[in-house]
Amino acid sequence: MVNINGQILPNDDALISLFNSSLISGDFIFENIILNKERVLFFEDHYFNLLSSMRILKMKIPMSFTPEYLEKQLTDLYTTSGFVSENKLMKVLICNPELANENSNSVKFYIYSMGDLNYLDDSAIQYNLDVFKDYFKNTGLLSNISANNQLINKIGLRYCKENDFKDCIVLNNSKVVSETLNGNIFAIIENKIFTPPLKDGCSNNVMRSKIIELINNNIDGYTVLEESLSVFDIQKSDELFVINIDFGIKSVNSFRKKIFSSSITEIIKKRLNSLIV
Repeated sequence: MVNINGQILPNDDALISLFNSSLISGDFIFENIILNKERVLFFEDHYFNLLSSMRILKMKIPMSFTPEYLEKQLTDLYTTSGFVSENKLMKVLICNPELANENSNSVKFYIYSMGDLNYLDDSAIQYNLDVFKDYFKNTGLLSNISANNQLINKIGLRYCKENDFKDCIVLNNSKVVSETLNGNIFAIIENKIFTPPLKDGCSNNVMRSKIIELINNNIDGYTVLEESLSVFDIQKSDELFVINIDFGIKSVNSFRKKIFSSSITEIIKKRLNSLIV
């Protein structure tokens, strides 16, 4: 089932017009959100993240698009789809109207389930990294939002598949680490945890904020430092992990010839999982 502007329809009726301006120009914005037993996790953070992205793209935000309204659209879809106690990942897509309605005071949204959420232990899976050097990510506010224009990610993931890598580091135009193709990257170096700052072009998302908050408040002896990272910093790290709301935390096993441990990462992962259950 799909929720389109408050109307819940079968998947086959979820159509997007060829004349939709966001489809043509690539300025769909999205937010992936966890629903647990009809409860929307971190909802307020997700809502304000969406509003921030809409303002950056100068979308006209309707007065009716309140936190209460959006939360109800999510929970209505959850219950109408027959979900009861499952952890589900929902995607909220927001776009501009069709070209013929450019003067409309409204936006259009789509909400649908991306399937079950599973943060189960996957330590047996080898998560190896390389650096994707064909293209570089720009910096600035547009690089921080989640939008459907993801050419670097798509090309990079094809490179990974061709070369047997699970993921690749993405550099920005200053040749410093921005993120990976799959998510935000964190490096543990001598009892300090580093992650690229937003100015380096990484995605500004709720999971990144929650991981930083979780480490700072719940992992004794560790705080997160938002500082620029070089490829050399990545190679000298003791542990590396990648985060994304879709899969939680992935512990990186190797980068080039360097093998990483994962003891602190596993503690962080367990703390995160306890928030989701």
